[in-house]
Amino acid sequence: MVNSFKMSKESGEEYISSPITDEMGAQEECNTIIAPLMNKYDSLVTSIDKMLDEIEPYITSEYCIYRVPQKIRKLNEEAYNPRVVSIGPFHHGDERFRSMEVFKKRYFKKVVRRDGGIHLKNYIEFLKYCEASIRQCYSEIIEMDSDEFVTMMLVDSCFIIELLLRTYYMDFRDADHSMLSATRLCNDIHRDLILLENQIPFFVLEGIFNLAMTNFKPLPLLDLTLSFFENYNVQQKPPAGFISIKHFTDLILILHRPTSQRDVKEFKYTSSATELNEAGVKFTAGSSNCLLDIKFSDGVLEIPCITLYDKTESLIRNLMALELCHYPGDSYMIDYFFLMDFLVNTPNDVDLLIQNGIIENWLGDSKQAADLYNNLNKNCVIISSNFYFSALCEELNAYCKVPRHKWKATLKHDYFNSPWRTASTSAAIVLLVLTFIQTVCSILGAAKADEEATSSWLEEYRVS
Repeated sequence: MVNSFKMSKESGEEYISSPITDEMGAQEECNTIIAPLMNKYDSLVTSIDKMLDEIEPYITSEYCIYRVPQKIRKLNEEAYNPRVVSIGPFHHGDERFRSMEVFKKRYFKKVVRRDGGIHLKNYIEFLKYCEASIRQCYSEIIEMDSDEFVTMMLVDSCFIIELLLRTYYMDFRDADHSMLSATRLCNDIHRDLILLENQIPFFVLEGIFNLAMTNFKPLPLLDLTLSFFENYNVQQKPPAGFISIKHFTDLILILHRPTSQRDVKEFKYTSSATELNEAGVKFTAGSSNCLLDIKFSDGVLEIPCITLYDKTESLIRNLMALELCHYPGDSYMIDYFFLMDFLVNTPNDVDLLIQNGIIENWLGDSKQAADLYNNLNKNCVIISSNFYFSALCEELNAYCKVPRHKWKATLKHDYFNSPWRTASTSAAIVLLVLTFIQTVCSILGAAKADEEATSSWLEEYRVS
C-alpha cells in the first residue's frame, strides 16, 4: 500500500495525504483506469463465458465410441475408414457413401412400414428420450441438431436391423438384398460394421428392434448379431455369456478374449522365433480356437493358428484401438500382438511359423506378413505390470538359458534335419567309430609286437 501521495486540491495547493486519504485516492484512480478497460473487453469476456458454458463435462464412464487417436490413425488411415457404408455421426454426410444412403433408406422404409408405419412416432419418442445418453456415448461433441441426430440414428439403426433380419431369414429378402449380398459388397459391409468410428450404441439397436418386432417374434437381437458375425465367434461363445455389449466392435473384441484370467506379473521380453528355435524351442500349431491360448511345456511352444488376409489388419487395428481407448488396463489383443512382434522380426521368422502351421499367409510373401506384425504396435502402449504373456516369456527365457537345450537343437538342426542328412551323419558316425576301433587295434597290436620283441631280446641277452 502507498502510504502517502501528492495531490492537487481545488485550491491548487499541494499537500502530503494521510494514509486513509491516500488509500481512497488510489482506489479512485484505479477505478478510473480499470473502468474503460473493462468496457473495452466486455465482448471478449462474454465470448469466453459462453465458450465455458458450452463445454460439456468429461464423462469418461459413458464414452464407448471413439475417434481413433491421430498418432495411431496416421499409420494406416484406410484401416479405420468405412469403404461403402457410414454408420453413426463420425462419417455421416460423406459424399463417398451417397449411393449407399439410398439402400439404407429403403431398408429403413421396410422396417417402419412393415406394420403400416404405426410405430414411427414410437421410434422418435424413444430416440428423443435417449438422445442425451446416446450423445454421451461418443467421445466428442456431435455438431448436429436434435432432429438431424435422431433421424440419422433411426435410419442407421433400421438399416442394421433389416440387414440382420434378411441375412438370417430368407422370407425378408428381396431384390435390394440380392444387390447388397454380392460377395465383394457384402464383405465390405461386414468390414465397415466393425470399425470403431462406425458404431451406434447397442442399446439403441435393441430399443428400435423391440419396437419394430411387436408383431413378429424373431430371435433376440444378440442372437441375430452373433449369427451375422459368426466367422468371428470361433470359440462358439453362447449369447448367455454376454451380459452387456456396447456396440459391434466391442462384441468382436469380446469374442476374441480368452476365458482364463491374467496373472499379474511384470512385463518380460522374449527372443524371435528363429532365435528360440536355435535355442531348442519347438513350435507347433495349437488346437485351441482362442488366439491367446498360447502354451509352453517341455520345450514346445504351442500357438493357435492365425489366418492373415486382406481384412486382417483393419480388424486387428480397430480392436486394438478400442482397447487403447476404453480398456487401457485390460488389453488382450494389444498384448497378443506385442508377443507376436517379439517372435516375428524377419521373413525367416514368418517362414518358420508357416512351416509349423501357426500362420496361414494369404497376404502374399512372408515380408508382407512380417511388416504387418512389426507395424501393428507402433505408438501403442501396454501396462508393464499387467502384460498377459509375462509368465510365458519368463518360461521361454529360462529354457533358453540352459546350454544343453541349444547344443541339442544345434545337433538336430545341423546333422539330423532330414532323412538323407540323418543317414549320412549316422554313416559318418559308424565310420568314425570303426576307424577309431581300427586305430585302437593297431596301437594295441603294435604295442604287443614291441612287447614281444623286447621280451625276445631280453631272453637272448640272458643266454649270452
